[in-house]
Amino acid sequence: MNRTIRLLFAVTVMSLQAYAQAQGFTPTAEQIQQFKSMSPAQQQQMAEAAGIDINALMSSHQDSKQPVLSDGGDTSDSKSTQQKNETGDDETKSEEKVDDDRTGPAKLPLFGRDLFQNNLDAFRPATDIPVPANYVMGPGDTLVIQLYGKENLAHSLVLNREGQVQFPQIGPVTLAGLTFSQAQKVIEQIVSEQMIGVKASVTMGALRTIRVFVLGEVKRPGSFTVGSLATMTNALFASGGITDVGSLRNIQLKRRGELVTTLDLYSLLLNGDTSNDARLLPGDVIFVPPLGKTVGITGQVKRPATYEIQGDATINTLINLSGGLTNNAYLPISYLVRHDNFGERTLINIDLSTTDGKRYELHDGDLLSIAAKLDFINNQVILAGHVKRPGPRSWGPNLRFTDLIPTPRELLPNPDIQVALIQRFSVETRRVEVMLFSPTEAWQAPGSDKDPQLQGFDVVQIFNYDDKRDQQLADVVKQLEAQARFNERKKVVSISGSVRFPGVYPLAENMTSQQLIQLAGGLTESALDSNGEITRYGIDEQRQRLVVHIEVNLSAAPVELEPGDTLQVKQIPLWKQKETVELVGEVMFPGTYTILPGETLVDVLTRAGGLTPHAYATGAVFSRLELRELEQQRLTELKDKLQGEIAASSAAGAQTGQEQVSLEEAEQLMKNLNTIKPLGRMVIDLPAILKTPQYHDFQLESGDTLTIPRYKPSVTVVGEVQYPTSHFYDQTLDAISYIERSGGYKKNADEQRVYIVKANGSVIQPESSAWFRADRESIQPGDTIVVPLETDRVDKLTVWSRATQIIYQAALGAAALKSF
Repeated sequence: MNRTIRLLFAVTVMSLQAYAQAQGFTPTAEQIQQFKSMSPAQQQQMAEAAGIDINALMSSHQDSKQPVLSDGGDTSDSKSTQQKNETGDDETKSEEKVDDDRTGPAKLPLFGRDLFQNNLDAFRPATDIPVPANYVMGPGDTLVIQLYGKENLAHSLVLNREGQVQFPQIGPVTLAGLTFSQAQKVIEQIVSEQMIGVKASVTMGALRTIRVFVLGEVKRPGSFTVGSLATMTNALFASGGITDVGSLRNIQLKRRGELVTTLDLYSLLLNGDTSNDARLLPGDVIFVPPLGKTVGITGQVKRPATYEIQGDATINTLINLSGGLTNNAYLPISYLVRHDNFGERTLINIDLSTTDGKRYELHDGDLLSIAAKLDFINNQVILAGHVKRPGPRSWGPNLRFTDLIPTPRELLPNPDIQVALIQRFSVETRRVEVMLFSPTEAWQAPGSDKDPQLQGFDVVQIFNYDDKRDQQLADVVKQLEAQARFNERKKVVSISGSVRFPGVYPLAENMTSQQLIQLAGGLTESALDSNGEITRYGIDEQRQRLVVHIEVNLSAAPVELEPGDTLQVKQIPLWKQKETVELVGEVMFPGTYTILPGETLVDVLTRAGGLTPHAYATGAVFSRLELRELEQQRLTELKDKLQGEIAASSAAGAQTGQEQVSLEEAEQLMKNLNTIKPLGRMVIDLPAILKTPQYHDFQLESGDTLTIPRYKPSVTVVGEVQYPTSHFYDQTLDAISYIERSGGYKKNADEQRVYIVKANGSVIQPESSAWFRADRESIQPGDTIVVPLETDRVDKLTVWSRATQIIYQAALGAAALKSF
């Protein structure tokens, strides 16, 4: 241990010994910080040498940091601090236990407690203001006397313990017990009488301090030194405030053992009344008794809280304490929770709209709850759907639909004015009901039975002609389904077949088949209006389900529907939508042709005038819509899988260090896939179809496309060659020669799997690499030689081969389509 540590050790030990011998001494913050900077062993050695407990020392230092009010304000003495150290923990535990044991109104915040949670310095008594005229002079007060006239002198005189000031040239003057105004007059009179030609101006200087006691339910009870202008509230703040079990309404001021006055902090907090906040004198005792009766109030009041009450308080008293009712309070329905003689809670209904309700007497522990007004409006109807101004409307007796919407001008463009729906909330049954009506008939006969009379809470739904009705009415259907009972079926019906919006709909009162068709948007052009079918489910006496099919004539008298019915609107036999195919390229009359069921390719080509003299039938490209959709689906799946495998391959390469697919190659592959458009090509042999249609012709489908290219004497080489391009057809050349003319193979070319795509889309795949030399005649105009990528060189990328193959096929298809 060096010299500095030893000196520090000695100083700290002496400080600790002084603390141990007389706890009136508290080590400074610097000494405590030096003590903390030592090692635990050194701290323990010093504590043992001083004979004290380390924890007691540290807690004492922390307590000394509590804010106290100093001279000119308020200061608590060492006795109060020591008492807090000895009893503070027990007091805190006691307060927590009381809070935990409370029930009912104590769950609400206790009104006024937050007053003592603010900065205590804000409540120090002012020392720089003029003293009142009735201020009583006492030992320690300072008077500032300014003499002027024949002599100009200033004296600062302090009242001694005898209550006198030693006035120069005059002598002692007794002022104790006089008010400040009386002291002024006495001095002015003495000066004028004993000092000829001199006058005096008397003002108050520094004020004396007094010692008072704050006891009872306060956080730091004890004696405190406060300023002579301090009041009861200043002393309360000096003691740290009132505890959670202390009274705010019965704070007592005692002087010489007698009760002088009581302070009600509610008067200060609620009314700003400080008349009872008496000024303190030396030796005064402020006593805070335990909390009195408490009641709680919650709900629609301005200050929900727990309040301390005095005497025989009523509900009206409690409401006034809480700041009054809010404008949302519903007076007829309030309730009071009270503990009965058996310790159980009981509920008492209170009608605050009556005098008796407001005068109802409260008991200790009561909890009053003020109910709120309801949110919904009881005299309204709601206009919804395809209208210009949807929303609530005021309802009154004899209100009809035409009063809400007098003309169709109130609707948005393209409304359905043949049918509208009213969703009604029955006041008697409290259940949802549905009504249908025709806005057109209501406008034609306003005020009649066709113009429905509305009730409160009705919702009038106007439909758009093009919107799906079953989706708009889904919530209504769910409510009707939820209302089903044992002997009451769901009031919903279904419609399917040749209607604009098939689905499930609510069953209105006396709803017919014709109304259901209108609600579903009406019939389609393919509907057979003379024939429909209702499937009805019933339950017999043995609770067994019965199914009945009812044939109906939709153009005749409408049939009334029952809950659960399903209406099937049949379609005209052999009805189909218009089917078309497209002929492009070298035909006499290209364009889009409407086909009949069973019509073949030769039939349509004959209608189109046949092929032109420049047509290359061998290279015809036939595309089908169904195949295009399937290719698009597979292409999307392939791109997703390829992207995932590229990411997995890159991660694996980073861990193993093995050569993987380069980032540039992967990005280029994905870019190529994103540019591909599905062709949906089917391989056909058009020359054979035209020559022997009885064997090769086939039926067309809607969406088919036939593209006839112009004759092109060229051979194309694509894939892993140095320069993919097209070459003029030369019957003396084989595939190897065309590949050599394109610069030969690339590094990643798969020379063993080269294949030829014929002009008609068929593929010739060799069994070995020697096939080119043996079959030179296999290369024809319009053919494409494909040199694929050697995917075995690409580690773990299983979809690479499929992706490159699709890219080559797309390129070939695009080339074929551009060749005419």
